[in-house]
Formats: sequence, structure tokens, C-alpha cells
Amino acid sequence: MGWDVVEIGLKHNLPVNDSFATAKEVAKRMNQNIKLVYRKEYEYDIANNVVSEVEVYDLIELGKYEVNNSKDYLHMIVSDYQARQILELVGEDKLRQATFVGELAHCILYDIGDPYELYEIEDNDDNLNIRIYKENVNLDVNICGRWHWWERAFHSSSIEKREWLRNYRMQINHQAKMFGCREVIICSDQGPTELIYDNANYSAEELKEYARSYRYLKDLNWGERKKEDWKKNARHIMFSAYFQDQLNLSGDDFVEVIYDDFSDIETP
Repeated sequence: MGWDVVEIGLKHNLPVNDSFATAKEVAKRMNQNIKLVYRKEYEYDIANNVVSEVEVYDLIELGKYEVNNSKDYLHMIVSDYQARQILELVGEDKLRQATFVGELAHCILYDIGDPYELYEIEDNDDNLNIRIYKENVNLDVNICGRWHWWERAFHSSSIEKREWLRNYRMQINHQAKMFGCREVIICSDQGPTELIYDNANYSAEELKEYARSYRYLKDLNWGERKKEDWKKNARHIMFSAYFQDQLNLSGDDFVEVIYDDFSDIETP
């Protein structure tokens, strides 16, 4: 598999503590109808305290928010909803003593812990996947050509490459602002920066520090020499530096992380 480009919007302003308010707000901002749902992943026998996995889960509707006359709806999935409903019903002590039937039934115990993402937004064609965390959002601007061609574009000053990058930057800006994010981190979902992507549930400030300090490299299961050699040419850049002709990459340098606050393209 190729390395894909991923964009993490920092510090959204969604009312994530209220699922219904969040769905209503997302529908309005995206101008798309939303069905708020949860996955029915388990069957719970309260009399015998047995949790069984469901082979094919159903999506159970919690609410519907319409902003246009389209018959199409996005699904906004409340993560771990069913597990928390069962937890409220019987309590943690009893749930931990349950009998688990099926390979994945015991995963309910992970679901009742600290949540990873709070919500996922999907369409019916698997062409959209946006994940909302407590402070951040995994955006979904699909970059053609994956990380290799994306990274190589920063080494070129051709009009074609500049317009290619500018177009994607504007798409990222639009989607980030839609969720109230004024900053983004752009990286690959594989290789060393996969750890940045995997920790999108951090607070916005912690995630920025994790990336900027190269802590993700320290967490890699690589030898120290390999980490040092990688870091020598792994460049962190501001997206604006490319368009302001302030980006100087040597022949061995490669762009590993891109930050953007869109301040140079803000309109009054």
C-alpha cells in the first residue's frame, strides 16, 4: 500500500459533549443531511451477564437532521455508544465479570475506557471518512498521487505544481474552517509520521508539540543511528513558505510534516 496524505485540523469548535447538538451543527456546516447513528456491535443478556459479538452490526438511528431536499444522508456515528449504554445499565464491575462469546466480544471493555475518536462521519459509498476527536478532526481531502507525488511537488517551482498544491491547500483550508480549525498538520499515514496520525486524539497543543519536537521519531521501533540519519533530512515546513519562495530544500531533503495556519490567505 502507498503512503497517503492526511490532514489533521486542530482545535475545532464543535459541541462534542452533546451528540445531538454536534450532529445538528455538522449538518448545517457541511450543508448535508445527517443521520446520527450508533453501531449495534453486541448482544447483551442481562439475566446471565453474557456479552456476545454481532457478526454483522446494524446502524441504529438516534436522530435525523435535514438541511436540504436531498434524499442522501451522511452517517455520523457515535463511537462506543452501545458499550456506554450497557455500562450505565449494569455498572463496570458487573460488566467486567461478564462471559464473552465470540472473538471480539471482550472489546466492549476497551470501549468503556477513554474514547479515541468521538464521532465518525461517513457516506454510503465509503468515499468519505472524517473522525472527530475531543479537540481535533481527521479531515478528508483526498490527495491524488499519495505522499510521494505530494512531497515531490514541493521540490518544484513550476506553475503546474504550484497550482496543484494551491488547489489542494484551498480545499484543506475550506474543510478545516468548516469545523472551526484554524491550524492543520499534514503528514503521511504511514512511515514515521503514522504516529502523529495515530495520536490525533491528543489535545491540539500536545499534538503540535509531539510533531515539532520529533517525539514521534523517538517512539519508533528503530535503532538510534537510523533515527538520526532520517532526521537529518526530514523537513518540517510551513505551507505558506512554499508560495512565498522561502522554502530551500537540498537534494537530500524531504518534506515530512507540513503546518498551516492559512494566515497568508485570510480575507478580512
